[in-house]
Amino acid sequence: MRSILPLAITALVLLGCQRKEQQPASPPAAEVAAAAAPAPAAVTTAEGTPPAGVLRAYVWQCEDGQTLRMRNLFREKAVAIDLHEGMRKLPQVVSASGARYEDNAVIFWTRGSTATFERKGAPAVKCQEVRTQSLLEDARLRGVLYVGTGNEPGWTLEIGPGRTLTWVTNYGQDRYAYPEAVASGDAVSGFVYTATDAAASIKVTVRQRTCQDNMSGEPFDYQVTVESGGRAYAGCGNRAQR
Repeated sequence: MRSILPLAITALVLLGCQRKEQQPASPPAAEVAAAAAPAPAAVTTAEGTPPAGVLRAYVWQCEDGQTLRMRNLFREKAVAIDLHEGMRKLPQVVSASGARYEDNAVIFWTRGSTATFERKGAPAVKCQEVRTQSLLEDARLRGVLYVGTGNEPGWTLEIGPGRTLTWVTNYGQDRYAYPEAVASGDAVSGFVYTATDAAASIKVTVRQRTCQDNMSGEPFDYQVTVESGGRAYAGCGNRAQR
């Protein structure tokens, strides 16, 4: 009996160790909370998510008078250009500089804010990006309702998608995002959007009145006023959704 008892105790200890090793480890509390929380709503497009600093869409004004609206197809390494005969998809090809897209009939070659458009067999046409229109087209694809802009210091404002309000000021150095803005007002007196977080509050008024950028002279359909930090910022804007 003296020889059997130590063996039995040793076997039980080893069995207990094996059972502890087979039990799965409990997940961290943060992972449990993340799994239980509902997934945030996201605005996605068939083109996928662009690289940082690249827009989903661009607008180009060409010297021959035509306006080209280009949509980036990131997943396919191509662009889609809206031409008078319809939308045309151009795959990207190797180029020494810039980004070149072409098929058997059309070439579109971009270099920064300039581009050339060419129908094979015809002279190439120079084009220039219209930045405010590009930002508007990009915002439209992301579900943004209004886009505003102003100067001194340079700022941009987006209302939407949903109740989101995003204000970027001080020439892009300061960014404020409010996920739960409250809307009030009407089309006659203007729409007012207010939001508050732990750091600051903001009030945005959007009125459908002709507005002209005080630096570029570009016309807009809406007047936009931003009030934050005890200061009012006057600017212009457009409705992104048609």
